[in-house]
Amino acid sequence: MQNAEKVLSILNQKSRQHENYVFDRIYRNLFNEDFYLNAYRKIYAKQGNMTAGVDGKTIDGFNKAAIAKLIQKMRSETYYPYPVKRAYIPKKNGKMRPWGIPAFEDKLVQEVMRQILEAIYEPVFSPNSHGFRPGKSCHTALYQIKNTAKGSNWVIEGDITGCFDHIDHEILLQILAEKIGDGRFFELVRRFLKSGYFEFKQVFNSFSGSPQGGIISPILANIYLNKFDKFMDGLISENTLGKEKRINPEYHRLVCRRYEANKRGDTELARALQKEMQNLNSRDPMDKNYRRVNYVRYADDFVIFINGDKATAVRIKEQVADYFKTTLNLELNAEKTLITNLKDKRVHFLGYEIAKSKDNTMVKVNSKGVKERSVNGTIQLLVPSEVISKKIAPYSRYGKSTAFVQRVNLPVLDMINEFNAEIRGLYNYYCLATDVSTKLNKFKHIHYFSLAKTIARKEDSSVAKVIQKYGIDVPRKQGTGTRKVIGVKYQTKCGEKVLTYFNDSLSKVDKPLTSVPERFGLGFSYRSQLIIRLNADKCEMCGDEHGDIEVHHVRKLKDIITRYKKHGETAPNWVIQMAAMNRKTLVVCEQCHHKIHAGK
Repeated sequence: MQNAEKVLSILNQKSRQHENYVFDRIYRNLFNEDFYLNAYRKIYAKQGNMTAGVDGKTIDGFNKAAIAKLIQKMRSETYYPYPVKRAYIPKKNGKMRPWGIPAFEDKLVQEVMRQILEAIYEPVFSPNSHGFRPGKSCHTALYQIKNTAKGSNWVIEGDITGCFDHIDHEILLQILAEKIGDGRFFELVRRFLKSGYFEFKQVFNSFSGSPQGGIISPILANIYLNKFDKFMDGLISENTLGKEKRINPEYHRLVCRRYEANKRGDTELARALQKEMQNLNSRDPMDKNYRRVNYVRYADDFVIFINGDKATAVRIKEQVADYFKTTLNLELNAEKTLITNLKDKRVHFLGYEIAKSKDNTMVKVNSKGVKERSVNGTIQLLVPSEVISKKIAPYSRYGKSTAFVQRVNLPVLDMINEFNAEIRGLYNYYCLATDVSTKLNKFKHIHYFSLAKTIARKEDSSVAKVIQKYGIDVPRKQGTGTRKVIGVKYQTKCGEKVLTYFNDSLSKVDKPLTSVPERFGLGFSYRSQLIIRLNADKCEMCGDEHGDIEVHHVRKLKDIITRYKKHGETAPNWVIQMAAMNRKTLVVCEQCHHKIHAGK
């Protein structure tokens, strides 16, 4: 049996070396147990696996026998995915979004397929695509915009109407056929596309769209939209003109006049001319012989930045809309696909505001030794004011902090943890923003005193007494000395630890926080402890090494422990053992698993 990671590495290398390589024998990898164990390792920790699909089964009770049955179905080509169970989740606008819950068996197969497709397609995906890709994120998309869109005048904000729900199956299969020549794997993809969904006690067929809630859906969408990425590469090439913009004639005349004034010793006139120059562009912003186009896509949202005239922006928008309609059978959302002048308005993308800066006073010497107003035309990433307003609203009233009543009954330690998670998550997402420090310090002030008032409400006390009781001295970020921050000291196995309210820096980060290493080419498989425990074929309850070994899963370990404490009951041995291991899984024999579900 070949190592899964090694096989994926080989597939990736072939695709990297030969962009047009057609893969003929990839279905056989679905006969490999290691692929399923590798897939199980990647998805087992997700809480959604404890939600049953149409077959009524969850991840609980997973064993290698289930893998053997799947492999047998794959060999005989009798595997058919279940329809997904449809549910609805709320959207920000108050409407409900349909969501699919696949059977766990189908999730496992989809994860295997996703890994294979990712290894094949990742080398040929466009660098302008950032959604659902290893090493890519919202931050990498925003960082690319910041670095490449300098000087842009116009922005096309693209939004595809119901992209994931309207992917044309036939077109997608035609695109897949360009790199996948294995008919059996091809048929398996088709079965997932046509599996349908279960709602109102009946099955509905799927005529378009990727599998709802499916693990394979994002990679299929990226394969589909990669055609658009390649189309945009062609548009960018067609619309690239000139090496640099010509010098502004009016600005150049002022430069010459200032030179002559300095030569004559007329410093007063030279200063006046200098001020006049600061109000002009050194380069001609309307130069028709210079044009640049930049493009970034995240999932079904994209932006096109144009350093040129509006006519170019209008023409590109029409070409894009026509391509979607005629080639991909998709439509742009007319209400959300806008052409925006960056000089007058800001653009919203991935939760950030994007603006074009202008500062005629800041001059520095560039790499060529020439003085320039380096700030002009640069792209700024900003935190939208409405985001901060919405985040502040639950913790304030009439502009002042108020107690967060929903957390009054929590222990103070848990209370601080939840408050910290909120501000840390907010900062981690908006850390690339130029004004992140200003905006988040405003939020932090309200948020911190809301924590203090929540504790005060819990203990029927005052804010001053809370700070006096829970205040812990921490170093000041600027200057010397310390200041008191609300915190709690608690005991662990390793000794006493201290948890204080969020006290890290809120300064802007120049690059994305994390850098994900290359996934392929490692040549070895990383084994999680769970897979090692499962392969040991030993029950962790009774020590039996001969029975059928399977894995007991719980959604949240904390909830199981709390349930017994709440009712004052003695926790069974399996709960005590899981708590001691600090794991949501327990590898047990079939008999012990029956006892667990019997409450023993």
